[in-house]
Amino acid sequence: MKRLIISLAFILSCFPFLLKAAADSCLIAGIAADQNYEFDKAREIFMQAPLREPVRAFYIMNAQYKKLKINGHYKDANTYLIEGVNKNKALFEESLNPDDPDYAELLMYYGALLGLQAQVFMAESKYLQGYYSGLTGLKKVETAYNMNPDLTDALLAMGTSAFYTGIMAQHYSIIGSVINAEESIRKGIDYIQKTWDSRALSQAEAGYLLLLINLYEIQDFETASGMGGILLEKFPGNLENRALYAETLILRGDFERAEEILHDFHDYTHWLDDNGKNMWSLRKTYVEAVLAMEKNDFDTAKIKFNHVLENYCFEYQWQKNLSLLKLGQMADLQGDRKKARMYYQHVINSKETTRSVLDAGVYIKKAYKKSS
Repeated sequence: MKRLIISLAFILSCFPFLLKAAADSCLIAGIAADQNYEFDKAREIFMQAPLREPVRAFYIMNAQYKKLKINGHYKDANTYLIEGVNKNKALFEESLNPDDPDYAELLMYYGALLGLQAQVFMAESKYLQGYYSGLTGLKKVETAYNMNPDLTDALLAMGTSAFYTGIMAQHYSIIGSVINAEESIRKGIDYIQKTWDSRALSQAEAGYLLLLINLYEIQDFETASGMGGILLEKFPGNLENRALYAETLILRGDFERAEEILHDFHDYTHWLDDNGKNMWSLRKTYVEAVLAMEKNDFDTAKIKFNHVLENYCFEYQWQKNLSLLKLGQMADLQGDRKKARMYYQHVINSKETTRSVLDAGVYIKKAYKKSS
């Protein structure tokens, strides 16, 4: 009997750890499904996982939000997000108790929840509003990390904020007057890299950001292609990673591999609704335009870039400004300086916080020349 009591006591003492291990295992599986654009599967996993209710609600809300966005229903997605954040705030506020051993983790999730609202402003090109909106959530995430440095997922939010604070400082003097842009950008990338290296739950999201940043902002195509290859292998259904990776390969000169990825592109769009299929078909057209330009097939590239601009329906303006910038670059390469300056001016007038705007500011003064 004594041995039975001791065994029972041991099992009971281990139960919280076993429960947490089960929850972590379910989260890993759910996040993997979410990253692979299997949103219904992800939702089912989150529903059945032994998670605390605010955390469960956070992941379910995020999966549905992403499903709407991937199908191009941005207005519906933003409405859903704002309503979801307001609803789930109450769940977190009821659950947050400083005496709770999971307090720091719940506080981190609560901060992440509040920070999601900033995405709505960013998507509407209201960058200053988005920046200040995200600060409230960020402070909670930082507090959580200071309480428990093992919460390496917090570094993703901290890194994203630091990186985009640096980007904002490059474009807005009110921020640039108090923030060292280069230092903030380096700090942000370092935090995001640490999230990736730590194999945190948000590792895949960190990988996506590193791919995006190295492709569009840093223009380190070698690093971007390395990350893109890893992400494509792990999450072949992720169309965003697929498109970014193909573009990276093109800019590295690996046309054959890029063409293979583009050839398979529509194998992963069958689940989308009609709006989603049209949107991702246009995204593929954009990547094909980049490919044509890099192959010096300017006639095809111009047709495809103009088609993208005429039908533009993406959430953010990266590909719009890049299309205009590249049209300007081709005009420069063909000796049509007047037309080139016109395209560069369109990019500058967009007032977007992207590398394209900074590049256009350079080329409007000095003609673009392709590096050998």
